[in-house]
Amino acid sequence: MKKKLFALISALSMFIAVFPSAYADINYTSYIGKYLSAGATSSYYGELNVLACTNESISVDFKFIKNNIQQLTYTCYEGSVDNDKATVPFTVSYTDSGQFVTNGTMDITFTDWCLEISCDSPKQHLFDGTMKPQFVLNPDGQNSGNILDDPTVNTSSDVSVVLNGEKVTFPDGVGPIIINDSTYVPLRSVLSKMGVNVYWDQYKKNDILDAQSITCTKNNTIVQFVRTFNNSGSNVWTLNKWVDANTNSQSFTRINITDLQPTIIGNSSYIPLRVVSEAFGADVGWVDEDRLVEINCDTANNYQYDTELIGKIEDFSQETALTFITSDFKDVIPDTTPYFSPQAKFYKFSATDTWGPVELHIFYGGFVEVYPVTVEEEQNSVSEIVPDEIPTPSEDDVTTEDDVTEDIIIEDTNDAEK
Repeated sequence: MKKKLFALISALSMFIAVFPSAYADINYTSYIGKYLSAGATSSYYGELNVLACTNESISVDFKFIKNNIQQLTYTCYEGSVDNDKATVPFTVSYTDSGQFVTNGTMDITFTDWCLEISCDSPKQHLFDGTMKPQFVLNPDGQNSGNILDDPTVNTSSDVSVVLNGEKVTFPDGVGPIIINDSTYVPLRSVLSKMGVNVYWDQYKKNDILDAQSITCTKNNTIVQFVRTFNNSGSNVWTLNKWVDANTNSQSFTRINITDLQPTIIGNSSYIPLRVVSEAFGADVGWVDEDRLVEINCDTANNYQYDTELIGKIEDFSQETALTFITSDFKDVIPDTTPYFSPQAKFYKFSATDTWGPVELHIFYGGFVEVYPVTVEEEQNSVSEIVPDEIPTPSEDDVTTEDDVTEDIIIEDTNDAEK
C-alpha cells in the first residue's frame, strides 16, 4: 500500500512538473483596451476600459449607462492581480452632485476572450456582467501574432488618403488601414507631407526600458504620444498637445485616445490619422463611396527638417548633452526624459553655479538655456503625494446604502437583451 501511495505521489509530482500553471502564460498586456457588457444597447450598457495591466497590478475606468444617463460615477484605484483574478477598489458617487454613495470592490476574472466582472459594496451588489472586447489591442502588435488576423479587431485596407487634392502614395505593404472604423497610417507617411516633424524616442532609467514617445512638431504646436513600461509589459499610450510651449511645460491638453492606440503591424508603427491631423488644425473628411480620407491643411512649417536632420535629432542623447555642460556648473543631476520644443530636442539637468541652484536645458547642437531656481520653486517641485488609502468621507457626507433608491442600483447588463 505504501509503495502504491508513493508511486501515486511521484506520478502526480511528475505531472505537475510537466504541466506548469497556465497562469504563467497569460499575456496580461493583451487585455489593455475597451470592453462593453454583453447584451449592451446604445442606451443601456456597462463600459470597462483597461488602461494598464501586468501580472501584479491593473488600472481601469468603469461606467454604467442606463436610459442614456450615467447616474453613478465610479472612481477606480489601482488594483492587484493574482493569476487569472484581479481586485480593484473603487468609490461611487452621484454623477450630477458628486455626493459620495459607497466604497466597493470590483472582482475581475481573465478568460480567453473576455473579462468577467462583479462590483460589490459592503451591503449590496452593484453590477456584474461579461465584458466583451471592443478594442483590445496589444500595443506591441502581439495579439494572435497579427492584428489583421485578430477576430476582436475589425480591419480593412481598401482605403486611400488625399492631401490637399493629391493622392498620397505608400510603399507596398505599409499603406493605410482601417481598424474599428478609424484610419491608421504608418508613422511618417502622411504627417511628413503635412509639414510635421516626427521623432521616435525610447529612453532608459536605471538600465531598464522606461518609456517610449512619438513626438510630432509643427510651427508652435507639439503633439506627443507616450507610453511607460514596467518589468511585466507596457501601459497604454497617452496623447498630449502643447501650443506655444515645450514638453517640459505643464500647460498642455490631454487628448483621449483610449480607443485609438498606436500599434505595430508587421515591422511598421501605425498611428491614428484623424486625431493627429486635427490636432495640427487640419480638416479631415471621409468619402464613403470612394473609401478615402480627405485632408486639407497648410503644410508650411517654420522648422521643417529633412529626414537626415530628424535622424540626428533623434540620436541626440543625454550623454551627448552632458558634454556641453562647462565646469562653471557643479552637482549636475540629469533628468532621464528627453523633452522637445518646436525647434528641437533637449535634456534637463539640475545643477549649481556661482549664484545658486539652476536648471539647464541642453538642446541639440549644444545650445544651453540656464534658469535660476528659487527656494520656493524647489519646494513646489516636490512630487505630488498620492494617498495610500481610498478617501473616506465624514459621516455627514455619507449616503448610506438604504438611502440609494432602487432605480439607481445597477443590475446585470446581460438582461439588456430581454
